[in-house]
Amino acid sequence: MDKKTLGLYNKFNVKRTDGRDFPGDKHEKCDYFVLDLTHDPFAIPAILAYARACQEDYPVLAAELEIKYGAKEAPDGKEG
Repeated sequence: MDKKTLGLYNKFNVKRTDGRDFPGDKHEKCDYFVLDLTHDPFAIPAILAYARACQEDYPVLAAELEIKYGAKEAPDGKEG
């Protein structure tokens, strides 16, 4: 399988831990995209772009993503 020419394919089955993907619930038919933040060299830039995009509406999430994946210093002086 040549991953560079494969495109999108179903590699993961994602299940919500809060159960809101059950039939009839809000997230029953949601579409998810999984990132391998450990091995995929494109994943960190993607998650940091997401952090910038959600910063206004979700400032805590954005800051935590920046700290964890952007190696910024946390408010307590610890690095992510």
